[in-house]
Amino acid sequence: MSVTVECPLVGCELSEGPHWDNVNNVLYFIDIARKICRWEPSSNSLETFAIGNADSPIVSNVVRTDKGRLLFTAGQRFAFFNPETKKIEESIDVEDETRIPDNRFNDGKCDASGRFWAGTMGPEPPEAPNGTEQGSLYCLHRDRSITAHAHRIMISNGMDWCDSAMYYVDSLKRVIYVFDYEPLTGKTSNQRVAIDTSSEDGVPDGMCFDAEGMIWVAFFNGWKIIRYNPTNGTKLTEIKFPVQQVTSCCWGGPNLDILYVTSAGVHLTKEQKESQPKAGCVFTVRGLGAKGLKSNIFIE
Repeated sequence: MSVTVECPLVGCELSEGPHWDNVNNVLYFIDIARKICRWEPSSNSLETFAIGNADSPIVSNVVRTDKGRLLFTAGQRFAFFNPETKKIEESIDVEDETRIPDNRFNDGKCDASGRFWAGTMGPEPPEAPNGTEQGSLYCLHRDRSITAHAHRIMISNGMDWCDSAMYYVDSLKRVIYVFDYEPLTGKTSNQRVAIDTSSEDGVPDGMCFDAEGMIWVAFFNGWKIIRYNPTNGTKLTEIKFPVQQVTSCCWGGPNLDILYVTSAGVHLTKEQKESQPKAGCVFTVRGLGAKGLKSNIFIE
């Protein structure tokens, strides 16, 4: 079976943070930073939930909880949104981050034990041409306690777990770190570089594992997703896209054999937008010969 890249969902400007809902067979993702989207591929129906207004903090990711609520990060806080009432029902500030006014959360994901992990970042280029090391990685536990697991991060991005290891992207450093990870407690240790992507065009962004324990990484400004063997850093597969700002990916579909890929259409010149009319859209990739794992949810 040949690999096919399609764009079934158009009209988005900046899609990010895809999360497949295995119960309802829908894809959640973020668009234009302050909107949570719920897309049902079988009917191609899209529902959006506006979070705040133009002056509100940027919403950067979303996951489902076991109670049907949506957990997301915005600015320097974790928040729970009820899609039925369309209201934010709970909000938790990260005290360490409120001391750094220009920091904000970026990517996030749940581990298999139902904890929610998300990392922060400081100003990015062009505001900070060389980036800043003022981001951190946090974990929100079921009892609403928050623990910090890494500091001196430039742009916190994709993360995922495989057995007793946690993988985590710092985009501007162009590396994927790996931690020793204790599933029972969520404790991390022994942070080190697993994959150095500095030889690739673009920077690593969101990522996910497949059922074979291989890692798929989106490259922002790189026009592609790469599949790596995380144990030795070997590049296995490269999938090209008709957009340069590929932001993230996750597995979905009834058989978890479709790779859903998000992209961005912001920060492009007029000429670039004209040559990349699908920038910002959500793509599907089929025929990869691989399958994913169910998306983890937050256990309330």
